[in-house]
Amino acid sequence: MKSSLKIFTIFGIPIELHISFLLLMVLIYAAAFIGFISLYFAFLLTLLFVTVVIHELSHSYVAKRYGVGIERIVLFPIGGVSAMEEIPKDPNKELKIALAGPLTNIIIAVICLLLVLILGYSEFITLTSIFLLNTGETSLALFLINFFGVNLVLGVFNLLPAFPMDGGRVLRAYLARNRDYLDATKTAAKVGKQFAILMAIAGVVLLNFILILIAVFIYLGADQEYQAILVSNMLEGVLVKDIMTSNVETLNPDNTVNEALYKMFRQKHMGYPVLENNKLVGIITFDDISRIPEDKRDTLIGDIMTKNLILAYPEEGVATVFEKINRKAVGRLPVVENDQLVGIVSKTDVVKTLEMLEKQRIMS
Repeated sequence: MKSSLKIFTIFGIPIELHISFLLLMVLIYAAAFIGFISLYFAFLLTLLFVTVVIHELSHSYVAKRYGVGIERIVLFPIGGVSAMEEIPKDPNKELKIALAGPLTNIIIAVICLLLVLILGYSEFITLTSIFLLNTGETSLALFLINFFGVNLVLGVFNLLPAFPMDGGRVLRAYLARNRDYLDATKTAAKVGKQFAILMAIAGVVLLNFILILIAVFIYLGADQEYQAILVSNMLEGVLVKDIMTSNVETLNPDNTVNEALYKMFRQKHMGYPVLENNKLVGIITFDDISRIPEDKRDTLIGDIMTKNLILAYPEEGVATVFEKINRKAVGRLPVVENDQLVGIVSKTDVVKTLEMLEKQRIMS
């Protein structure tokens, strides 16, 4: 079952709403319907999330210009997440990608402020109107000032050096200009964790659950990103051809589910490439087969196999392949060369390689 719903595509990037976000919107408008909050406030919260999408699109647009693939943007209750390929390790490129989102929010805020001044609404500018403390009445002036405040806060908040937030990435890009990328990431992650602890304390004092949730996200995200860069650094120079299994067991589309199951249990492998006339046409895994009822196990695997393949190549870096495996949540990738299957590389292969490299590092 998919956990998110695609609503539209822009710049070739699918925009999706996570189920938790959809539930939040239902709660917001239900609260407005029963009079707990004003309809205007519900509308303003909706625009806040639209602003978050624009923020993420800004990152994605700049990243795409640098050749970074963008799979999708998913909107969660605490913000948006762009599912990107690995961000370039060039500090200047990372700096521009990181700054794109907050700067877009600040530009929107400036435009709103200029409209307020041009339309003669400056007398309505107060801390109350900017930070949404009074939404009982509606007007164009109030809307522009509220929207100014939303974008200003979003832009400035994201510039805090709390890695992996935008400001933390800016910090890493700055540090990486004069030191090793791994060391820059380690320092940025350490600063990010410290900011996360301060946010969590502030969230407890202010009884702000959202702030606590963001703090947890930052703390865990900083550690995960550092570990990912550490793994990438360890695998530098290791190619797929160095660790792949060359003698690949395969199936064909006319094999039945029962035949595939027998092979899986006999050979202790949970996934097999599917060949037809020596051409790779799909991959079948135990997960695919487990969905088939027992009385339907005469089904041909050609009817249930995965045909939209994610491929690896012999000269491709293992770090890149490992990132693909994790991002796509798959266990193995077929390795092809000149449109021919030449091997298979699994997550287990990569993990074993990492363990071996770690032992070599300790011994040396």
